[in-house]
Amino acid sequence: MYITIFKTSVPDRESLVWIGPALDSAFGKGNWSFAFEDTDKILRIVSRATCTETALRLLSAYGFLGEELPYSLDEFKL
Repeated sequence: MYITIFKTSVPDRESLVWIGPALDSAFGKGNWSFAFEDTDKILRIVSRATCTETALRLLSAYGFLGEELPYSLDEFKL
């Protein structure tokens, strides 16, 4: 499994009315989430394959910016 994290310009939960169904279609319900309380409006995606290109293309198609952030389980000493 891959966990990919993006900094986005998706401003709030109301924006999920438009982009949510596309995220469900691309990655499956329950495989993505936003952290709107974070200043970077983090999008987290769990997938079986790398999803960076698909996620960035989808964000862009809906008028949002996205930037993949580095993520490593090593940070958590697991």
